[in-house]
Amino acid sequence: MNNSSTSTAQSVTEHSGLVAVLTDLQRQGWRASELWDGEAWGPIHASWSADEIAKHAAETDLAKLRFLSESPAGHEGVMLLVWGNSPIELIADITMANGFSEAVELAQRSVWPNYPEEE
Repeated sequence: MNNSSTSTAQSVTEHSGLVAVLTDLQRQGWRASELWDGEAWGPIHASWSADEIAKHAAETDLAKLRFLSESPAGHEGVMLLVWGNSPIELIADITMANGFSEAVELAQRSVWPNYPEEE
């Protein structure tokens, strides 16, 4: 067992894992555009950092984030977040079309190299 990777995985929280995933998705050309707060979709302001988006998403137990692709433009993806599980299980469901699921999996592997397995 590699103790350094285990301790790294254990230090990732739901919040820090989501921030890392959001940052990686942005790098891949997927921009978070809207947040479902349990009652309605609201805009994610362009000035919000990944940390701010994660904080707003944490305000409800079942949050959804809508993403728009920048290249090619116009594709959409949705991510369902369920707080309170292990950090690797925070993202409970995603849109499987237009390359979004592949982008999310790649982003998750940047945080958890053995995703979908916990360390």
